[in-house]
Amino acid sequence: MTIVRATAAGLPDPSGGPLGTAALIAWLVTVSIGAYMLRTWIARGGLRRQRATGVGVPPAVVFGHAGAACCGLALWGAYVASGWHPLAWLGVVLAAAAISLGISTVTLWTPYPVRADPAPAAETVAAAPAPALPDAASITVTDEMIARLLAEPLPARRRRRPPLLPLIPVCHGFAAMATFLLAVLAAATGR
Repeated sequence: MTIVRATAAGLPDPSGGPLGTAALIAWLVTVSIGAYMLRTWIARGGLRRQRATGVGVPPAVVFGHAGAACCGLALWGAYVASGWHPLAWLGVVLAAAAISLGISTVTLWTPYPVRADPAPAAETVAAAPAPALPDAASITVTDEMIARLLAEPLPARRRRRPPLLPLIPVCHGFAAMATFLLAVLAAATGR
């Protein structure tokens, strides 16, 4: 049994329905977050580091993941515009391929966030002798010290912000799951 919605003129509705539109919006959010992560990975030297060391997921997997997601988005947009159901199922297949490559990327090696290598500053700090602390009885506070502190107070210590960078890939993963579920529902029901 095929579900065909009709407009007032008796033609099929090319909108893809509310589920199709919701899947398109979720797909756009997912691809946007993924594009941000890919750009950050490349800008921080992740691609160069992977090619130089050979450690991690091959670039073909990372770019295959992004390519499958973008091609699926284009097919899904064409489905929403035309209402032709084979495009919806092709989009679902490409979404499944993108999710499979994304899970492979996360499982083998997460390319985000790319951290810079620690500087060899630890050796220079260890070589310097520790300064001797003055005896508490020998410390004197003068009027000039108090006036200087009142005129130029010490800068306030900044509170440490919680590390929010790991939430970006987590949001990307949840958005991908929501996209896939909405796309399968829209393709199965034709809405």
